[in-house]
Amino acid sequence: MIPPLCFITDATAPAPVIVQAVAAAQGGAEWVQLRDKVTPDADLARLARALMTALSPFGTKLIVNDRVDLAIAIGAAGLHVGQGDGDPARIRRKIGPDMVLGLSIETAAQLDAVPAGVDYLGVGPVYATGSKPDHAAPIGLDGFAVIAGRSSLPCLAIGGVTARDAAPVKAAGGAGLAVVSAISRAADMTAATRTLIHAWRTA
Repeated sequence: MIPPLCFITDATAPAPVIVQAVAAAQGGAEWVQLRDKVTPDADLARLARALMTALSPFGTKLIVNDRVDLAIAIGAAGLHVGQGDGDPARIRRKIGPDMVLGLSIETAAQLDAVPAGVDYLGVGPVYATGSKPDHAAPIGLDGFAVIAGRSSLPCLAIGGVTARDAAPVKAAGGAGLAVVSAISRAADMTAATRTLIHAWRTA
């Protein structure tokens, strides 16, 4: 079951990653994705284990971004990979059948190469976003709708999305929102999480 909100950690935000993650969990986020492109594996593994411990009382699952071996080593609930992170079919064989596997999709054409074994898609960026400066061209809500309409997999909208996007994303067939700055840069991260979840549930 794909939750309606996935919080993606922000290594450059003012609050430490573990504070961000716990605040999101307190607000009801069922998934927290650890995204960090620069920290060495050993250091990130320590942070990931600390996150798993901190999130456990809330029942929130940790998803690891990109780093396949790290996700396996710590026993993460899930792994999310991008278009440049390797063959998703091979990655599924490596992680086994039980770990959740997500894949980033930036264009409708990429749907043709999605193999069996992928559980959900992160579709975007919907809008330009400062949290990932090297992102692909924004696809807009219309682009998201095209991709979500063509895929049988649950699609999470990502890239600059906020509570205002809950209704149009849901109407387009989306399964939920994946957010960074809407939580990590909020004055009250727990309240921001609750607002996002409420917007989705009432859309």
